[in-house]
Amino acid sequence: MLNRYFDASKVSPDFVYANIAVKNIYFALISLEYIINHPEFDIGIYHDEHTYYFFHIQSILTACGNISNIFYNNGGYGGKVATKRSRRLRDTFGITKGRFPLVFQKEVRNTNEHFDERYDEYRKPIGDYNIIDNNTDAFIRACVETNTHLRTYYKDTLEYVTYNRKQERITYNLIELKNELWRMLDCITQNPVFDSGWTTTPQNESIE
Repeated sequence: MLNRYFDASKVSPDFVYANIAVKNIYFALISLEYIINHPEFDIGIYHDEHTYYFFHIQSILTACGNISNIFYNNGGYGGKVATKRSRRLRDTFGITKGRFPLVFQKEVRNTNEHFDERYDEYRKPIGDYNIIDNNTDAFIRACVETNTHLRTYYKDTLEYVTYNRKQERITYNLIELKNELWRMLDCITQNPVFDSGWTTTPQNESIE
């Protein structure tokens, strides 16, 4: 998107927000690709397996939060203008929570963003940042699954498990999320609005 130009005085805001949404879809899909298909990682960068997986999970959740801000910014910053714009964007691109429930799963994002509040609210020691796979010791797996552990990733089933503020377990399937993101990408990029605002030269910019 950057280093391509559009005339801000003429272009529809829907064009701008559509392109920002697509960038965040790309960001989420990149991290999903690493989690699902690239089990090997550079230990010099990530330090350990937990850092690798939860770095990318956090990237995915942040990107989905940004997408949610575009299509469901109801009563947020900008007030009625933002609410009206979000509704128009949903109608234009056919984006709804019903069609993309995992992308817009707010509780999963909230637990990651407000982890400090979860620790305070639970009022008891809780585990965090667990990785479970087929090689995990049965006793350790049982401990994680029978007690409240804030964030757990299951490598064998490609599921991220967390808890909401009511201490209810939430399972987030990354394969299903990936499928939703690809479908959302098609909804946006196949709409004429997505490519409607580009120009070949900068508008109202100068070099000094």
